[in-house]
Amino acid sequence: MSTVRSDFWLPAAIVMALPGLAMASTEPSCGASGSTSLADVRGLDGPAVAEGRQIEVEAVVSGRFPGDQGLNGFYLAADSPAAGLFVYAPDLTPATTPGRNERWRIRAHSGRYRGDVQLERIVSMVYCGPETVTPAAFEPDDDAAYERLHDRLVRIDGPLSVAEVYDLGRYGTLRLARGERSFHPNNGVGGGERLDLLVDDGSYQRDPRPVPHTDNGVRRAGDRVESVTGILARAFGRWRIHPTRPPTFRAANPRPSPPPGGEGIRAVQLNLHNYFTDRSGRGARTEAAFQHQRERLRRFVRALDPDLIALHEIENNPATMDDLTGLLNDGLQVSEAYQAAVRGRSDAVIRSALLYRPVRLSRVDGAHQVDPVHPRDPIQARFRTASGIGFRVAVAHFKSRGGCPDHGDIDRGEGCWAERRQAQSEAMLDWLEDTGEPKAADQPPLLVMADFNAYPQEEALSRWTSAGYTDLLARYVKPMARYTYNYHGRAGYLDHALANPALLEHVADVELWSINADEPAYLRREGKGYWRLSDHDPVIVDMFAPAP
Repeated sequence: MSTVRSDFWLPAAIVMALPGLAMASTEPSCGASGSTSLADVRGLDGPAVAEGRQIEVEAVVSGRFPGDQGLNGFYLAADSPAAGLFVYAPDLTPATTPGRNERWRIRAHSGRYRGDVQLERIVSMVYCGPETVTPAAFEPDDDAAYERLHDRLVRIDGPLSVAEVYDLGRYGTLRLARGERSFHPNNGVGGGERLDLLVDDGSYQRDPRPVPHTDNGVRRAGDRVESVTGILARAFGRWRIHPTRPPTFRAANPRPSPPPGGEGIRAVQLNLHNYFTDRSGRGARTEAAFQHQRERLRRFVRALDPDLIALHEIENNPATMDDLTGLLNDGLQVSEAYQAAVRGRSDAVIRSALLYRPVRLSRVDGAHQVDPVHPRDPIQARFRTASGIGFRVAVAHFKSRGGCPDHGDIDRGEGCWAERRQAQSEAMLDWLEDTGEPKAADQPPLLVMADFNAYPQEEALSRWTSAGYTDLLARYVKPMARYTYNYHGRAGYLDHALANPALLEHVADVELWSINADEPAYLRREGKGYWRLSDHDPVIVDMFAPAP
């Protein structure tokens, strides 16, 4: 019998046999006795049907994801008792896969995939007419609802937010939050509730193109999700919804323009996410990728036009530093060029650097701190403005939160190596105050720009505020905008700008430019402009504005 497909109701049942399979001696018949309920197949009230048994079911198609670009199958739904079930059907084409809201009688074999019950190896199918599946209301913060609604058609209504877009270009997934975006608990900002739930794309293929869930190619963390309707599934250790219709998004977090500069001194900090000239190192793997990285960095610096630049994760050799300086000066007049104020010196793979414009600032001196507590040397330099005001800038990149040891300085709520970061803060504070100057309250102006790898309510930062320094991000940036990083759907700031009392009176404004943390990771390779140049957002401090 030839394969038949109907997208509309017919008065008689349509029988479809898969190519290459013989028809059963007795064809399935709509409404006949002898079918197994989906609940019994799944084992909702007892043991599931044993794997490999040939059974018949009759149910309505609640979602279809045909072919290799989908899930190679479709989902069935039943109301009494309520249950859902996936039918693996790789032999069906998109044209012959049953459509949503169609009732079918199916003879197939029970099976398992990664422990989940499904139907597979279809013998034959009969179309039984149209029937509508109504999605079940799903409250994703109700833990008990997940198993109850497993493989069923569900609907979530807002308020929801996109918590994370990291894997959007890799796996086509977005992570959700209930309410506003979710923040790390040590960030000191109340936000939404991060959910253990992904919006998927009806496929488990890698690198989907075009990238799903985008408006004009863009989807950012912090955008709102008005509603989602789809199949609630569990795969690869995560709960996810495969939409049966496009989710309703609202671009609540559009890409921001560069913050306009003033007439004073602008200082900018950015973690470069590994700027390496060595192709076998941690940075770009190919020359083309490196040139792409360089051009995006150049655009970033031109957009902000800073007078001081604190940069982290630079390959620790003089050639890379020279390459970076040359890049920043490319196209500038000699009078506008940058110079290195001081270069970090250590045995680490990466270093930090501080660059400045001699046309705007005069460098007095520079130094670095050598202490075994630091994996990378902190640096500082003294400058004088054109009006004669002297000030210092200190730059640091503390121990990361990863690479946890088996015992000792393990994660006790502040990430791995928290004790070491506390010790780094204490050592750096002692170093900055051991300059022949009085203590912080009476020192000349001092700005600290650092990737501390610590959130603001952790001990590594409390050491600074206890010593009299002001957290400029907490002072100047609105709470819901206080983040430079997004880790597993929780936003927060690991990058800091601190001011001693003498500098605070000279600070005009502090901003975070969210060009990286809210953007999906694939744009680091494929993006244009400066979007997702790094995984951290830049910190911008404008200071020493001339008197009106």
